[in-house]
Amino acid sequence: MKAQVTEQWTGPAGLALGRYRLHHLGIVVPNLASVLQSYAGTFELQDTTVPFHDQAQRVRVAFVRVGEDTWLEFIEPASPESPVTQFLAKTRGGYHHIAYEVEDIDRAVQEFEAARAVVVCRPVVGFEGRRVAFLFPNLQPNLLTELVEPRPSSAPIAN
Repeated sequence: MKAQVTEQWTGPAGLALGRYRLHHLGIVVPNLASVLQSYAGTFELQDTTVPFHDQAQRVRVAFVRVGEDTWLEFIEPASPESPVTQFLAKTRGGYHHIAYEVEDIDRAVQEFEAARAVVVCRPVVGFEGRRVAFLFPNLQPNLLTELVEPRPSSAPIAN
């Protein structure tokens, strides 16, 4: 995709953020509870979500706030069929994906596809009632990327 700064959307507090805003980094872990306790304690991060089950991805998840609206997402497989089970077996955990918030996820997925991205998961309802999609952009390094729509105003802060 070509870098383009002509179109922006307005995020929290009316800030112009561009079309893609870093939302979180996804990190796969073997044990969510112990990682939350040690990681948040070591870095003195107090603002975390209650761990919740994301049924669409078959994972248990908790977010730790590291910026005004930027998070670390800790992900534990909830079943052997989870998309992150094999990743955990191969790597013993670690960086999994980067996530950007986009105003129009359908449009963003179409644009990435037109730029030869490989779409792994088309938009589905994920955490907080947001629609999410996963893809590998046609970029180097080719990192797994999650696109996340803004939270619907009626949705709770965590599932």
